[in-house]
Amino acid sequence: MRRREFLKTTLSMMAAAGLAPELLRAAELGQLPLGDVSFDKSIYEKNDAQTLFIFCVGGMSDFIGNMTHLEQIKKEDLSEKTYPDTGYTLTKNGFWQEGGGESLQRMLDNSDFQTSYFRTSISKDLRRSHGLSQRRYMHGHPTIVSGLPITLLHILNRYNAVDESTLMPYVRIAGGKEFYDDQGASFPLPGHLRPVTIEIPYRSAEIMSNPYIRGSIWDDASVEDAIEKLSYNVNDFNDPISSAMKKRKEISEFMERVKNTTLPSGVEYPKDSRTAKIIESAMRILIANPDTKVVTTEPGYRWDDHSNALSGHKEHGSDLFACIEAAMNHMKAAGKDNINIVVYGDFGRNFSINRTNGWDHGNNQVVYWFGGQRYFNNLKVVGETELQVWLKKARLYSIPAKNSYSFEPYSIASTFYRIYGITNPEVLTGGYGVIDPSQYVGKSFIKS
Repeated sequence: MRRREFLKTTLSMMAAAGLAPELLRAAELGQLPLGDVSFDKSIYEKNDAQTLFIFCVGGMSDFIGNMTHLEQIKKEDLSEKTYPDTGYTLTKNGFWQEGGGESLQRMLDNSDFQTSYFRTSISKDLRRSHGLSQRRYMHGHPTIVSGLPITLLHILNRYNAVDESTLMPYVRIAGGKEFYDDQGASFPLPGHLRPVTIEIPYRSAEIMSNPYIRGSIWDDASVEDAIEKLSYNVNDFNDPISSAMKKRKEISEFMERVKNTTLPSGVEYPKDSRTAKIIESAMRILIANPDTKVVTTEPGYRWDDHSNALSGHKEHGSDLFACIEAAMNHMKAAGKDNINIVVYGDFGRNFSINRTNGWDHGNNQVVYWFGGQRYFNNLKVVGETELQVWLKKARLYSIPAKNSYSFEPYSIASTFYRIYGITNPEVLTGGYGVIDPSQYVGKSFIKS
């Protein structure tokens, strides 16, 4: 990871120093109820949780992780356009083999991997706009307007679980804007807790040969050194601007060390994939730096496939889950049982192929949760669905089957907060509790 590629960090640190006051605004809506939160530091320290959120902006179809209704759709001729005869193979657990299911099945079958695939995450509010859905899943509360990592850092800061020596507690890589929103409290986060933003360039021949080169002025070491010296010369060493420059330098040096770390034997990420570069970067940071509690990102493509969904989802799903399989191998090789990876998006999608070979917005979706052996039980596949034929040849959705376990989007946030020691996460999610299918599958998701 080329060091100067990470000088985007400067923006975040400068904002913390007061150079971008609009980024440090107080909230006008949805104040965080920090005083109502119960925090158990012993759980926080025992779990030592680190989370990678991979948010599939646009809405990844649940068809990838739940292809079990295809036979019914074909037999009853329910889709506007007929599904092709080839390219739609079900794995033994009902995944779309050609669209990422091959990797999903291997991870599920690997006893060394911790995998839980929840097929029934659905909002009772059936509205399916992108903005509303992204806020549900990335803010975790109907009205609180800070992203999940920001809310968590406010709490960890309040209970002195992080301090000025903490290095990069929240890293944002290539997207995930709603996670970054910081309007959740009447005061901004202290500068040392501000998110660090990292950019990964888009695909090109040059990027594929060296994906961390941007060719900007910041690639000039003499310019970088001159700016640092100027900052120290014109400001007191301990003033906010100089402190920000000092922290930026510390982060830059850390990233240089991460870049030079050799991947463990047998760990290989897909080639020529921007998503692979993103996820590899995230895993390198999490493994090398226990101070990083959360990394948020999105794959190198969008999922709002109203046209050509069959080819688009096939390509993107195969790439994404191959990258996650590599990340799980990386996690295993590093001996990490405290890192968890969460994959989900705006919503699921309609199973009817429209006239432009696309899938329109759905509601129910699959939430994929990997890793976290220290504090999660391995549940494999949770939730059963049935096909809702709302309008033949137009609207076909998966919905939770009768008596199947399902949960609202806000329960993802509640589960996330719980593994970091917040014992009453419902106060941060509008009353929604953790993901707990124990009465349906005989086992809780979170270990007691």
